[in-house]
Amino acid sequence: MNPVLKNLLNKWLQGSLSASEAAFIANQLKDPEGLRCIEAWLQKQYGLTWQSDQPFFSDSQKNKIYTHATGYMPGEIADLNEAPEGLVQIKFPHKTKRRKSSRKKRLISILSSISILTCLFFLFYKINRPPTQITATNAGLTLQHDKAAPQQATPTISWGNQNKAVGVDQAIKDQAARLHKAADGSLVFTASPVAPSSTIRVPRGSRPVKVQLPDGSKVWINTASSLEFPGAFTANKRIVSLIGEAYFEVVHNKKQPFEVRQAANTITVLGTHFNINGYEDNGKTKVTLLEGLVEVNQSTYLHPAEQAVLNEGNIQIRKEVDLQQVMAWKNNQFYFNGSSAQEILKQLSRWYNIDIIYKGNIPEGHYSGIISKNNSLSQVLTILEAGGMKFKLNQQSLWIY
Repeated sequence: MNPVLKNLLNKWLQGSLSASEAAFIANQLKDPEGLRCIEAWLQKQYGLTWQSDQPFFSDSQKNKIYTHATGYMPGEIADLNEAPEGLVQIKFPHKTKRRKSSRKKRLISILSSISILTCLFFLFYKINRPPTQITATNAGLTLQHDKAAPQQATPTISWGNQNKAVGVDQAIKDQAARLHKAADGSLVFTASPVAPSSTIRVPRGSRPVKVQLPDGSKVWINTASSLEFPGAFTANKRIVSLIGEAYFEVVHNKKQPFEVRQAANTITVLGTHFNINGYEDNGKTKVTLLEGLVEVNQSTYLHPAEQAVLNEGNIQIRKEVDLQQVMAWKNNQFYFNGSSAQEILKQLSRWYNIDIIYKGNIPEGHYSGIISKNNSLSQVLTILEAGGMKFKLNQQSLWIY
């Protein structure tokens, strides 16, 4: 375990965790690797037994964690006007006298612990619980008809104006001098002025693909997306064309700006990190800047943590956007934060390669949660089921009632 994280978790039990340290732990809970470390720590602290084939905490284990952390039995209603005794013991195990001057600090500390506990409870009861057994009476989906998450990236590559697209292995054979696969699985293109342009397509039901362009810039291409670029960037601009979504880490070159063309939009940069989400069925394009500076449609500049929403020539700038939500797809997560059912279903359609068919009105309501993309379709649908949605998986289609 990361020594810093281990130290903070121990401080939590000792009652000396600050608000900023609590926020750090909360962020670790959103990272798959951080979550695994915290799960292992919890197992050790609470004396839980763990089976190698057990992918989630059992109900008895969850109850034990809840009781130990809060001092309440499962089902009891905690009195938030007074911190549960168990929580006080965690925060103040060695203090018997409390000075009035520290009351505000104690309140912040208690609220920090409650925030952490809330994250833990959500993760234990929502994300790590087993797939919901959906019956014909409430949804029609059973585990026998479940859809597993994509296991690998399955892109295709075409050269020049050819309509023929081939798999990666065949593409490497065809263009061995300019294309190879790196140890981390990324596709590396070597500059070749005489080589034709390349188009990489990542279909529905595929994991994202990491590509290194001829200039050394790196691009992560999301599911149901494609990127076209030349054999070498020899013009005064480095121009690529995007359909769908991709994240860019562009190599700085002041003399040769990098330009992404997406639908009717143009994003120009010198060297920076940014994400473009321009799926056609979303009806709008979102350009989000993580580092550096970008120019959007030759009229608007973005600064880090800003997002430009482009829709039929109009530009709306959003400040201080949730970058973790924007980048969740690259981090192998579904991140729903007040997302509509329709927005979520579009993501599921691309990831699990299924068609969404509405048998009635489009469901209303909004949903929140963070779930690993390694989960099967039924595990993700538990969020929607909790909101009252009914569904049925019919071969490659998900019917929504």
